[in-house]
Amino acid sequence: MAEKQNYEKIVIVAFGGPSSSGKTTSAKAVNALIKNSRLVHLDDFYYPDHDIPIDPTTNLPNWDCPEAINFPRFTQYIKDIRDGKNLDEVIDTMEPDTDLKLSETDEELLLKEIAHNIPNLDKSLLVLVDGFMLFHDPEIIQLFDVRLFFHASYKTLKQRREARKGYNTVEGFWVDPPNYFEDMVWPAYEISHKYLFENNDVNGRLKQSYRNDLRIREIRNETGYHLYTLVKWSLEAIYSQFQECR
Repeated sequence: MAEKQNYEKIVIVAFGGPSSSGKTTSAKAVNALIKNSRLVHLDDFYYPDHDIPIDPTTNLPNWDCPEAINFPRFTQYIKDIRDGKNLDEVIDTMEPDTDLKLSETDEELLLKEIAHNIPNLDKSLLVLVDGFMLFHDPEIIQLFDVRLFFHASYKTLKQRREARKGYNTVEGFWVDPPNYFEDMVWPAYEISHKYLFENNDVNGRLKQSYRNDLRIREIRNETGYHLYTLVKWSLEAIYSQFQECR
């Protein structure tokens, strides 16, 4: 990949939110649409399996707490990209491909919108960062130019999470044991993200102050939303970043 001087603009976009909220699928779809984009998965910055914290109550590895992620390495990686350093360094990903794709018709419609709304795309680099812990810490939030927060109800997230076969890890493969979502995933999400929500209720809406001051854009991705809708919403937020700089 070329060095920064070949780009007039580098835009870093956060696709954040809890496990199974649709953020990864949406980020992958946007990445497939935009040729000058790079996809970065926070999951690729997990510590090795033997260093994942053990929950004292369940005695199980807690993959859903901030301490499971090498945030110093992740933060430096994103800062380097912003500064135009190490643009050739691509992290080997553990993320599998997704079965959910846009239709050809949807792709054609979105590509036309992209060409219209980002006319200087060839001179720009979009860095699409996907992760479940991008909004737990205000300092991490500041790394991003566009902040997209996907979330859904407890019931919806539980159904989606439990439908998954498992996850690739640094040292192997992880399959959620019974009751892992209610015992580990949801409580960890609630603890780390409730400060963002009105009345600390992660089943509700983000506080107006965070939507305004930090310009976090939220989408409640309940069952029935189509990928086209999620991608279109994501792109509209990205367009605004370019329009502000015109």
